[in-house]
Amino acid sequence: MASIGSSNIGFQLLKKSGWKEGTGLGAQEQGRLEPVETRVKNNKRGIGSKEPKPQPKVEDDIETHPQKPKEMQSKKRAKLAAKRIRKLQEEEKRLKEKEFEMAFFREFWPDNV
Repeated sequence: MASIGSSNIGFQLLKKSGWKEGTGLGAQEQGRLEPVETRVKNNKRGIGSKEPKPQPKVEDDIETHPQKPKEMQSKKRAKLAAKRIRKLQEEEKRLKEKEFEMAFFREFWPDNV
């Protein structure tokens, strides 16, 4: 590794603080003689990561694969519809519970509700 040049701002700051070129940093000059190597990191993985981020699995989509059999497309649509229905049922149940709670409070504390 190459040492840093005297025009480097870090080099100049160290010189001002009493450091002598060729010696290590620290009270007994036991520290590193060369700066820590840096590299540009272009991914969003951790600092110590060396392997590239794995590509996410792309699920088959009706729009991206129009040549898929009709039965596969209809199964996916049915699954999505069932999920929407389930969500609507859960929301309806939650609203009924909330209405029951409000009615309960109205019965005992009509001034507060």
